[in-house]
Order: sequence, then C-alpha cells, then structure tokens
Amino acid sequence: MSTPRASCAFLLLPFALATAAAAPDAAQREMAAIRAARPSAPRPLAPMHATPCVNGMAGTYPCSNIDLLAFVPLAEFAASNTNSLWGWTDTDGSEYALIGADNGVAFYRLTDPTHPTYLGKLPTHAGTGSSIWRDVRVYQDHAFVVSDNNPGHGMQVFDLAALRGVTTAQTFAETAWYGAFGSSHTISINEATGFAYVPGSNLTCPGDSHTGGLQMIDIHVPDSPTFAGCINDAGYTHESQCWVYAGPDTAHVGKEICVDSNGPTHKIAIVDVSNKSAPVTLSSVTYDGAAYPHQGWLTEDHRYLLVDDELDESNFGHAARTYVWDVSDLEAPVLVGHHDSALDVIDHNQYVHGQYVYQSNYEAGVRILRMDNLSAAGLSEVAYFDTYPASNSAAFNGSWNNYRFPASGHVIATGIDEGFFVLDPHLCTAPPVPTLGATPNGDHRIDLAWSGSAPDASYRVERAQGGCGGHFETIADHLAAGSYSDTSASGAVTYGYRVVALDATGGCAAPASTCVEAQTSGSCTAPPLFAGIAAATNAGTSQCRVDLAWTGAQPACGGPASYSVYRSDQSDFVPDLAHRIAADVDALAFADDVVAGGAPQYYVVRASDAANGSEDGNLVRLSATPTGPNHDGTFASGAEPGDPVFDAEGVGSPTGLAPGQIDHAGWHMSTARKHDGVQSFWSTAANNLCVTLVTPPLDLSAGTSPQLSFWTAWDIEQGWDGGVVDISTDAGTTWTRLTPAGGYPGTITNGGSLCGITQGSGAFTGTAQFTFTQRQVDLSVYAGQSVKLRWLYRTDTAQTGEGWFVDDIALTHAQVPGACTIGGDAIFANGFDAAAR
Repeated sequence: MSTPRASCAFLLLPFALATAAAAPDAAQREMAAIRAARPSAPRPLAPMHATPCVNGMAGTYPCSNIDLLAFVPLAEFAASNTNSLWGWTDTDGSEYALIGADNGVAFYRLTDPTHPTYLGKLPTHAGTGSSIWRDVRVYQDHAFVVSDNNPGHGMQVFDLAALRGVTTAQTFAETAWYGAFGSSHTISINEATGFAYVPGSNLTCPGDSHTGGLQMIDIHVPDSPTFAGCINDAGYTHESQCWVYAGPDTAHVGKEICVDSNGPTHKIAIVDVSNKSAPVTLSSVTYDGAAYPHQGWLTEDHRYLLVDDELDESNFGHAARTYVWDVSDLEAPVLVGHHDSALDVIDHNQYVHGQYVYQSNYEAGVRILRMDNLSAAGLSEVAYFDTYPASNSAAFNGSWNNYRFPASGHVIATGIDEGFFVLDPHLCTAPPVPTLGATPNGDHRIDLAWSGSAPDASYRVERAQGGCGGHFETIADHLAAGSYSDTSASGAVTYGYRVVALDATGGCAAPASTCVEAQTSGSCTAPPLFAGIAAATNAGTSQCRVDLAWTGAQPACGGPASYSVYRSDQSDFVPDLAHRIAADVDALAFADDVVAGGAPQYYVVRASDAANGSEDGNLVRLSATPTGPNHDGTFASGAEPGDPVFDAEGVGSPTGLAPGQIDHAGWHMSTARKHDGVQSFWSTAANNLCVTLVTPPLDLSAGTSPQLSFWTAWDIEQGWDGGVVDISTDAGTTWTRLTPAGGYPGTITNGGSLCGITQGSGAFTGTAQFTFTQRQVDLSVYAGQSVKLRWLYRTDTAQTGEGWFVDDIALTHAQVPGACTIGGDAIFANGFDAAAR
C-alpha cells in the first residue's frame, strides 16, 4: 500500500479495497476473505433450463416462489469466477445480462430467457490482469466498468449498441477509457443527472494523496467522461448510491443526494452532491453493532434507508441483518430497528423495487423481502432462490449481486464460483393505491376516508406527529372499511396521515397513499418529538457506571421536556416500568451508577412533556459494558465472537507491486483451522498480499515481565512467502521485529523486501504445518510502555498455500479492565431501586 492506513475494526468481508490510506483494512480483510474462499479451480457444472420451483426445489436448488429460467456455468464464458452484474434493456425491449467476471464482462441476450445467447466479452483493460472484483453499470446505452485490486484499470466505457444483431460470440473493444484512477471498488450511476460515482479508488482527488473516497465523473457524453468532483474527508467509502431527492425533507427536494457507506469508520453518510465542487455532508451516523456498513438503498418514497453490514454477522454471531433508518430528516436520520434473516449468512447487495427488497446474501442466494411496515422495521421474506445449496454459513460464497429487469421482472444473479442464474420470481399483485382525505371532526378527532378500495382488501393507517415529514407509526391495522376515525389526536398539533392497502392474504401491500395533513381542536396531549439516546459510555471507574447522553426533545405542548431512562441486559427489550431506572431527568445526560458490571447493558431514553405527562415511544437502543479501572492482568483473544476486536492496519506498498497498486486483502476469521473454540485469525490466501493483524493499544505494567504467547499453524510457500510478529511503541508509526523463543521456523530466501520482510529474515514459512504449536515472546524490555502488536503476512506474485492461522493470543502483565462494584442505592429485581429514581 502506498501510505499508512488508519485503523478500522476487524472485519470479515469479501471485497477489495481501493485505497491504501482510506480503505484499509476492513475492506482489505473483506476482500481477502472473498479471495480466499475461492476454490483452486471452479467445479464444472452443467447448464440448466426452464426448471420450475416445485415442492421447494428447482432441480438441486432450494427455492420458494422463484423459478429457474436458466443457469449458465462459468465455462461457457471462459471465466474463473463472477462478481457483480447489471442489466440493459434496449430500445426495442430486448434484455441483456452484463456479467462481471474475473477477466472481463460477458454479454448475454435474454430474448429467450430460458436459453441465454452468449454474445462475447469485453476483456479487462489492456495491460491489467484478472481480478475477483469488477463492477458494471449502464447509462444511455453504454456500460461503465471498474475493477478493484487491478492497478491501471480505470473506467472502461463500452457502447452497448455493438451487441445488436450479434450472432457469433466475439471479443469486444472498449469504446472509451477514463484513467483518472486505477483500481476502484464499485461504481454507481445516477441516470437522472448523468454522473457516475466511483468509491474506494486509489486516487480520489487529483493532486491529493488521500485515497478511497468518492470520485464524481460527468458522463453526459458517455464516450468522453470528465472529472467533476471528489469527496476525500470521510475516509474510505465502500459503496455509494445517489438519487435526485424527492422525499419528505422539503429543504432538500430536488437536490442530488448520495448515501455513502463508509465501512472502516462504521458510518453511513448522507451527502448533498448537487455542487460537485463543494459537496456538503448533511449527516454521518453510526449505530449499535456496526462492524462494516456495506451498502444503503432508499425506498422509492425516499423516506426510509435500508442498510446491510457485511461484517456484523461474522463479528457478533447473529443472522443476516437489515437495518432500517427513517431519513425523513436527512440531517438527523433515526434508526428505526432491524430485521433479522432466519439464516446465519452474510448479507451483501440489496435493491428496492416497489414494496420489495431484492437481496444477494452470499451463501443464502437471492432473497426477496416484502416491506410490510418500515415504521417498525417490519419486513418479511416472501421468496428465495438458494444459489449455493452446499451451505448456509457466514462465508463469502454464493450470490454476489442481482439485477431485476423492470419490464419482465426477471432477475439475474451471479454465483461466484458457479456462473450466473436467470430467475423468475412469482410475487403477489398489490391492490390499487388508495386516495386519502382527512377532516377534523371535533376535539381530539380526525376522520379519514379513502377511495380506490379493492375487493377483500384490508388497510393499515399510519400517522406522523408534526406532519408528513415526521416519523410514521401504525395507529390502526386490518381495517375492512374505507374509513377510520382517529380519536386519539392531540389538539393544536399537525399530523400527517397515510393509508396502506393489503390484499386478501394480508401479505401483499400497495405503496402507501400520498400523505395528507390535518389538525384538530382540543387539549394538547401529544408527546415531545425526540430522537432518543445518542451515547452510552463505560466510565471505567471502580463503581460500575455507564454515562448516557442525548440531544434535547422538542415539546409539542409547551414543555418543558423531561426524560426517563430504561435499561435491560436484553438487546430487544421493550421499555416499561419494570425496566425504568430513572424518571423526571431534566438534564441531557444521566450517569447510571447502580448497574452491574461485566456484561452488556442496553438503554432506551424517552422524553415526556411536563405540560401533559405524555411520553414518546422511541425504541432507539445503545449498549455499553460496565467495567472497573484497568489493572495488571492478561489480555487475551481467541478470535471468538465477543473477544477483543483487532484491527487490520495498512502497511507500505510491498516492493514489486506496480506504483499506486493497492492490495485489498486482510485477515479474517476462519473456522477451517483453529486451536480451540470455533474459529481462528487467518491471513487469507492470495498472491501479492501484504496484510496485518493488529492488537488495540495495550499498556504493559511497569516493573513486570510481560510475555506474549499465541498458537499458530501455517501453509506458506517455503522461503518465498512468510509471516512475522512486530511491536510498535508509537501507536503504529514504526515497528520493530520480534523473535519468538527458539527463533522463527524458517527463513525468507528470495530477494527483495516485500512488506519489509527482507531476504534472510526469519519467518513463519513452509508448507503443510497444520498442527497448532504455541509460540512465546519475552516483552520484558517493553514493560511500562504502551504498545501495539501485529502479525504481518506477505506473499509474492506466484504460488500460495492456505496461509497463516493464529489463535488464542495472550499477553500477560497488560493493563486490562477490572471488575467494578455496584454502588449507590439497592436495586430491586424489577429494576427499581430503593430511592425514587
């Protein structure tokens, strides 16, 4: 890598980063995992055609409500793997599949979707190699192609008109080429504005050393792209999706808005890019349980944002999770909640079409979710096609991406090591969208009526305090009539209303009606408008304490606002009196000093209006684990869920890589080989790696003899590739080589200085060393200092083994969090204490 990288939480992903400094390592790890999951040779598979889903199977593929129209194996288009893909619909209605592969983009005509016609391939840009990462999008009948971990590739432009009338497969030439960057992770295009957005590139802004941000390109003239602007102040951006905003936040209607997934910083950024030379970040938010926010997609009304996190499943051990944000205020997004899949797999790419979300969830294949009630994060899986029936685990196999053709509704999806699939979902037909009216009718009553009712339909009524731009909540459901009287409306408060029609099954919903606003008479009874808790921090004191903070509520009825604090050891608890630990808090902070230590505690804060006593109902939860002051002890991690988080920091570019080349790989968790438990740290396996596994800062106790120990196994090309252990006393700016007791088991014999491991250096190197052995390093000379430790792994340009496995790391005489004691008043089992909190 070209410059040192900022650290990022340890991830397990399958993408390739695009920058040395900005992308780090989370992405690196992710990308390495994808690379490492690839078999040495793809398994030969036979084509399949017109195979319906019957009794839960389409041939050998598990399915529900999705038929298999065709499967095309890799061998038919001479590829070793697929990655992303996109679709193109010609002016005559013909549909084409654009399949990203390791060595280019393959083109298929889908006139007969049960027998796709191979038209040929656009090879990777001249002078560049194959790559697991390639991405393609379409604008004005042109394809735009980028590739990661592929120095010098830039952006290819290909005129898709060249596919018309092709009867014999051929090798196509790019129409134009844009070279203001080399590698980049992905590309998105706002077809409404004619701009392409390239995140994670090795050159973000001309003349600026920062990398990995968002480069904006003017493609109004497709075969003559020009640089338009850049964003380089948010670190590495993994994915970006941009729209002309048409949602409820009236201050930003008509502006071009991008949602950037900035994985290493654990943040989702919403950016106004209307002025390409001066983009404005409207908000940048994280969330409890963030590991690597990967991609976000707006609903069609631009009110909600769906986010997938590519590493939370691996890091925290839960099922694939879709996060739902209310973005009706672009400057203050609110996390509504999340939906968990039934499977412990990794979610990757997702797209919204009408009331459905089309997800590619790696080993679980294509999953289609219906958005039932996003105001409560309500989604339901209604169809799936499992492209990888061999397993359903948190690994980087199966479906990378999918694309739905708007006219036919057919879906194409890649199978990374298999080929691509043409699918035909069978989803419900929603009732017509109702037309809603609202009329005040006396104190505390607003009458609603709607037209466009369908036979056997039922209806759900949703209300937003403050008007159509507010946060909607369901106030009535399963209504058979075309009317409803809201008798709980507060006087002197404006409400926004919308109604949702559902079919007779209750499982197929139309888009919500156009919102209408109304206000009625009567006393003011509404609760405050409140965004919920903003921070929960462990105090680290001898008496257990968690410090909470939030921004002020907006009383609807005069106020002032006060706050109640709720706590539980369960992440999904519902606030009630049994969980309330404080009430009538007037400040914007609260110190919970009567909490038990050693386990995560979850908090919700709600606001009340003193004028009427009404409390809001937000469910924003944050967590913290109370511990005591640091003391002399043993720092330990076995790569298990819940163990201390490691980073994967970048290092300088390995000698021998092309200038500007960024290697996008990094350490991951592996269940294939481990000393104990269920997984170990794993370097991944690929050529041209220069990757590090890095501890958090560790303070060694003064006057002691700290000892580092770890268990390790390896399968590394003898003498050419290898791994070493380093220590830093200046927060990772410089590193010093450590030597385990008894020395390293081998020596680097080839020339050069890859990753700073020179010829003659001792190293872990050698093949088939699969029995874990414990290694120890005496760190007595570093006692009293703050250090970081890293396991540095390098490979050259040819041959590789399984890589390096490290497990059960322990460091004695380190300052580690101690236990804390419960202080203050006694706490009853139901959460109340003896004092009136």
